[in-house]
Amino acid sequence: MNRILALQFAFDRMIYDVHSLDYDPIKEIETFWNHYALETVSANTSELLIACVDGDVKKNRLLKDEEIQEFATALYRVLIAYCIANHHHIDLSTVQLSAEAKERIGKELELSRKVAEFFCRLSK
Repeated sequence: MNRILALQFAFDRMIYDVHSLDYDPIKEIETFWNHYALETVSANTSELLIACVDGDVKKNRLLKDEEIQEFATALYRVLIAYCIANHHHIDLSTVQLSAEAKERIGKELELSRKVAEFFCRLSK
């Protein structure tokens, strides 16, 4: 199977997986945030956009095609999980993240809050 069809099948398969009786969107959300930091999500999203815009041009890219594919798949899975959780009115406060993920996210959010406050003060 050629590469493009394999990628399309992997994405399509995720849509069908949500109809499985044992599908748990909370588990998908936990898996994503326990694996990816906000900073990594930002950097990988930039790489994903570069890969989409540049196509086969590999200049200025930090990630390999396989890493971009892995991230795109994980991002798609978590977006589907959030969509399903919203549709089924699932309480997201039940998401259980690792202590490391909680600490990492807390630090990243605190840093972004300080940056936002700085620019807010400058704009006054």
